[in-house]
Amino acid sequence: MIGERLRVARARSRKTMRDVAIACDCTPQAVKKWEDDTAMPDSRKFIALIKLLDVSAEWMIDQTPLDFHSTETAPQGRHAKYWVREAVAELIEQGMLTR
Repeated sequence: MIGERLRVARARSRKTMRDVAIACDCTPQAVKKWEDDTAMPDSRKFIALIKLLDVSAEWMIDQTPLDFHSTETAPQGRHAKYWVREAVAELIEQGMLTR
């Protein structure tokens, strides 16, 4: 399903559930269901979703779990900024990096 990738892409693009709902012509509750993997958008809404979040359909539907610890499977391009932010936060939390 698309829940985790939708959350990552939405956070990266700094969009609210309401922003996504408006672009997809649905309710914020529907977007929440997509993120919780309890529902899927129809094809029209899915196309609006990937355009709004500037991600490929292939990336959004990829079933490979996101791995923020591996540079081979880390998000590429515009998603790299989110990946780096998460990796730095984890290094700080583990005491391996100081601010």
